[in-house]
Amino acid sequence: MTIVERVAEIARTYLRDFPKFFQVSFDAVGRTYELGVTNLDTTTLWIASTSGASVSTLSAANYSLDVRNGILRLATTPAANTKILVEGYYYEWILPEDLTFYSQRSINYHEHTVKVPLSGVMPAVFDVVGLGALVEALQALVTEYARDIDVSTSESIHIPGSQRFRMLQSLIAMWEAEYRKHANNLNIGPERIDIMNLRRVSRATNRLVPLYVSQEIGDYAPIERLFAEENTGHIQIESESDSLREDIFLDMEPPTTGIVTNTYY
Repeated sequence: MTIVERVAEIARTYLRDFPKFFQVSFDAVGRTYELGVTNLDTTTLWIASTSGASVSTLSAANYSLDVRNGILRLATTPAANTKILVEGYYYEWILPEDLTFYSQRSINYHEHTVKVPLSGVMPAVFDVVGLGALVEALQALVTEYARDIDVSTSESIHIPGSQRFRMLQSLIAMWEAEYRKHANNLNIGPERIDIMNLRRVSRATNRLVPLYVSQEIGDYAPIERLFAEENTGHIQIESESDSLREDIFLDMEPPTTGIVTNTYY
């Protein structure tokens, strides 16, 4: 299973949008038929034509399919007294390819904040990325449902078409809070907190003010300069290979002679 497939599986499990079975049949009248369901899973569809006791399965070359709107269009008009049989699975909300798109967007937002390949991260990181894909998918759905409007008739019939939009907004708010809680705990995602050193330019020399290694009170060792790496621009604060210093604090009076720094910027 690839990384995108794993993230999409987590998002679909949270969304609870699992494939559902459907089965319809039509009398052969014309070439175009509405299946009554949308978001079809093309990998599970079975389409056949029957004439009496004879059943002929149609190949993909004999028809075209609009998977989003659930419309079947035959390549040729079937003979009279023929029935068209269609069965398979469909998704109520999101197609697999759409969820793959949202999963890839979530991966793009999190991959650069993890600092390591996603193939080697702990499962908790995948859960957060999956929640991010879920939020992306729900935001796309709320855009679609925003076109639903309330209908009121003169017979005092009221159809609250926007109710689905409002319910989905509440659902997005809940999952966004859940996503932010876990993402902030792991410090990943677009809202990740980075710790860095800011540098300023001296007004007197128009040059960057140098940075030095922090020292404890009572540490009178020579000042150690910090230099930014040219390849990334980040300041090297510490290294795993550096040995621990044992002369951080010296319980003694400040020396009267030695190194004195009186440079001003």
